[in-house]
Amino acid sequence: MQYREFGDTGWKVSALMLGTMQFGGEWGAQDERDSIATVHAALDAGINFIDTADMYGFGKAEELVGKALGSRRGDVYIASKLGYQFEEFPDTFGKQPTKYTGEYAKRAIEATLRRLGTDYLDLYQAHNCPLAVVESDEFHESMQGLVDAGKIRAYGITVGPLDFGAREAIAGAKRPGLSSVMISYNLLSQGPSRVLFPYARTQGVGVIARAALANGVLTGAIDEDTEIPATDARSAWDREDLVRRIRQGKQFAFISEQTGLTRAEAALRFVLDNPDVSTVLVGMQNPQQVADNARIVEHAPLGVDIHQSIVELYDSWDVHEQQLPKTMSR
Repeated sequence: MQYREFGDTGWKVSALMLGTMQFGGEWGAQDERDSIATVHAALDAGINFIDTADMYGFGKAEELVGKALGSRRGDVYIASKLGYQFEEFPDTFGKQPTKYTGEYAKRAIEATLRRLGTDYLDLYQAHNCPLAVVESDEFHESMQGLVDAGKIRAYGITVGPLDFGAREAIAGAKRPGLSSVMISYNLLSQGPSRVLFPYARTQGVGVIARAALANGVLTGAIDEDTEIPATDARSAWDREDLVRRIRQGKQFAFISEQTGLTRAEAALRFVLDNPDVSTVLVGMQNPQQVADNARIVEHAPLGVDIHQSIVELYDSWDVHEQQLPKTMSR
């Protein structure tokens, strides 16, 4: 495993970050034993950064992370999120109203710590944070208050979905107290690398790249004819946009042809190649996926010629993610 600086925090975090949205069942059925085994495999592979959220499985993912870590809590950095009021509005995943006030954060962090079985959180993130919140002094003051109280060590924001959020992320990076931004970055969503990433680096803000595999689109796991069950969060995607993304993703087959990597490996290696990315968030469902992804960290970079071809292909498209807000609208 390779390790990178996480902004100005002084942390050395693994190039891969274990995502746990799948532990809550949002990508379909997930066995609890597989989730726990995945956490153990990640730790054994050298992954020292785990991301979760209070709304994943309405608390289930946080509980599983805490259960899996046990006495190994001190071996990892744990990041979680707040914002979706799932306890007050128990509805379909992601449809809850959001709240980021100081009062709400104080309640939410206590519940998160209880579920994780820890007395502090390394990184607390405002989940899909809107611009008005990012720019409000109240939000930053309340989060800094949690830092001062010893409840969290640092705070950040996640933005999106898809390519959306670069404006919010840049606004966040301007704030002295903010430690990180999380945004989608992959072969289909290259926009954030052009302005946001270099700026975040100059500001000492860590960058967490999520959706490196475009939620399965870049792996071949989803095709034009794939029927996505209602229990899968991807069922909310607009079908026309999904088909477009699948067809665009197939155009990157030349990477595999030139490197021998699978589609998933090539997609992950592309994101890992960006030196402005502090860590790459990948949702892994079993120990084999952990081993497969960890191996790509040690693989050689794609090379300048391939990266040039990737950029040229991306720039040749008339339609990109940031132009289609309906893709994951709810």
